[in-house]
Amino acid sequence: MARVVDRLLAQLPGLQSGPAYSSASTIRSPAVVGGSGSATVTRRLHEPTQSEIIGVWIRAFLGLSLGVMLSRWPYGTACGLPLLGYLSAVITVMLAGLWAATAAWRFRSGLAHTVALVLLWYGMTLGMAEVLPRSGYALDQASWLCEDPPT
Repeated sequence: MARVVDRLLAQLPGLQSGPAYSSASTIRSPAVVGGSGSATVTRRLHEPTQSEIIGVWIRAFLGLSLGVMLSRWPYGTACGLPLLGYLSAVITVMLAGLWAATAAWRFRSGLAHTVALVLLWYGMTLGMAEVLPRSGYALDQASWLCEDPPT
């Protein structure tokens, strides 16, 4: 079976010259999905520099610090504009987690990627805690708008 797999791999365009991946080699991939495979895009792989890794960790720590501060939100989140401000901060936490996760993935930093995904999950959890009661899904019901006091 291994010979069959090797024979089929040898028939793929761009693989006849040997292995296509190493830490400082070029990768050839089809430029058009579903195309004939004759057009290729070549990009150069490189080891991430120390400043790139530091940038990944700065992104992760910025999002993490915002998430920690969000746990001590000083304003009410019952309804109206305070709720809108809180949900905006929650969306910012999720975007910071996504931003850090993307950078960590690109520069192959596993621990930073894990921290960023936990941050993204934390933001989604905070958002669901506020949105689900207002959408009628949870047992506790809440409203988006504040009711006017009776006059």
